Amino acid sequence: MVTSPTHAIYRNSGHGPTFGGGYDIYIANNANSNTHSYTYLGKSNYYSVPSGVLAGTHSFTPDEVEVFYLG
Repeated sequence: MVTSPTHAIYRNSGHGPTFGGGYDIYIANNANSNTHSYTYLGKSNYYSVPSGVLAGTHSFTPDEVEVFYLG
């Protein structure tokens, strides 16, 4: 459950889906052809999770990203 909606999703046409107040999960534009996407869950003020826990490393190249929005 989202506890701080203003910090949950960052929307910007300059990059892909970004989640969390500290860019905890960032998916770069053209993500499947670079390593600019990253996870940085340890930066959040709301929880503490080691960096790289989702993808195995801090920076990664996703094969596929699927985002659902319920509005």
